[in-house]
Amino acid sequence: MKNNMKMKQILHGLLASILLLIIQLTTYGQQGIIQGSWTTQADTYRGRNGERFTFQFPPGGTISGRLWGTNLYTDDGSIATAAVHAGYITAADGGTVTIEIKPGAASYQGSVQHGVTSKDYGTFSGSFIIISGKKNAPGSNAIQADWNTRADNYRGRTGERFTFHFPGGGVISSRVWGTGLYTDDCSIASAAVHQGLITVQNGGTVTIEIQPGAASYTGSTKNGVTSKDYGAFYGSFVFITNAFKTQTNQTKIYINPIKGTWQMQADIYRGKNGQQFAIEFPPGGIISSRLWGTDLYTDDSNIATAAVHAGLISTEFGGVVVIEIKPGASSYEGSNRYGVSSGKWGAFSGSFIFVK
Repeated sequence: MKNNMKMKQILHGLLASILLLIIQLTTYGQQGIIQGSWTTQADTYRGRNGERFTFQFPPGGTISGRLWGTNLYTDDGSIATAAVHAGYITAADGGTVTIEIKPGAASYQGSVQHGVTSKDYGTFSGSFIIISGKKNAPGSNAIQADWNTRADNYRGRTGERFTFHFPGGGVISSRVWGTGLYTDDCSIASAAVHQGLITVQNGGTVTIEIQPGAASYTGSTKNGVTSKDYGAFYGSFVFITNAFKTQTNQTKIYINPIKGTWQMQADIYRGKNGQQFAIEFPPGGIISSRLWGTDLYTDDSNIATAAVHAGLISTEFGGVVVIEIKPGASSYEGSNRYGVSSGKWGAFSGSFIFVK
């Protein structure tokens, strides 16, 4: 009898210890996830070889040009971009990845994988590999919104990004002002349909970036939605997208883009309103002072510099962008983005936007 009681005590103690360990591990797992951004690098952990770190990356990410290596990456690369390159997550959905810190290597081999290009590199001081990863379910980290949700609740939080999921079966609102750059009291979902990012039938997930108020907003009719002109307003937003979209939400492939230079302007296409042109800019560019506007630019602006200002390419690597020709506007709002300053301007004869 005593032996049975002793055995029960031992079993109870063992079960209690296991339960405590599970609770501790669960707590550690919850606390141990680092909330990363799409520019987070691993060089902060250089020298901590063999240690592992788990990062959560938000949806609506922007692929970085900072990526060197394949499987083994330099630690000054974008971790999230490496995770897309390795096929663990997507820019659209974000996700969770675990990396392991490695010592520097004598060389790194570049490649093109999952639509992401990494580059070769020689000897470097630190590295990382990706151990595991899981893509977020679409909309899993998004704010669950309705078709009346507006962005004016976030007014003043310039540069911050917010992801919203809208259910299918929506109703288009008349509250849409602007094109590309929208007033922040618009229906976000209706503006997203106007932009061609989601549909009324299926809804969808979009990411917006808060912008300051502008001197004016230009209306248009796109994808069955009519937006209106407006004058000066207190706050704005733009959509952050990761692929060129058609009206059916499919990827549009641009073949044989125009070979552009870092001095190229869009006024050569003035009057061809609504037409789109894919332009490839070489690496090693120089930022120009010829830049007026934000999202909607004067057509005598330097296109490549505007693309850097919009966060689409870099001077170091160049890249391909698609512009759409627009009519002139009554005013253009300047801003500072990605290390580039654009100026304000009044009425002008021609404009362009980027089709992101």
